[in-house]
Amino acid sequence: MRESWETDASIAWVRVHQVPDHAFFDHSVHLNAGVGCQSCHGRVDEMEVVGVVEPIAMQWCLDCHRNPEEHIRPKSEVTNMKWEADETWLAQRSEVAAALNPPMHCSGCHR
Repeated sequence: MRESWETDASIAWVRVHQVPDHAFFDHSVHLNAGVGCQSCHGRVDEMEVVGVVEPIAMQWCLDCHRNPEEHIRPKSEVTNMKWEADETWLAQRSEVAAALNPPMHCSGCHR
């Protein structure tokens, strides 16, 4: 990253997750819901080489859609890898999660 910044050269990204063509995924919807990057991608700030932490498969996604509470955090903290829930957040988390209403029907992800 530093070399890219210093030389103004693009980073050669290597795809870690491949979403099938028949599935639709939008990062912005998840970030706006307060799903932390760490929930799907793990602690990338501590990885020497980034790899798969979660399967990003239909069953795993549906499990999260059914029970998103453990994966959400304040929207201002979605990219904060070191964030930990405090008592204030834990007191309101279930109410925030209940308001999300993530899709569990086929057309939510398959278009």
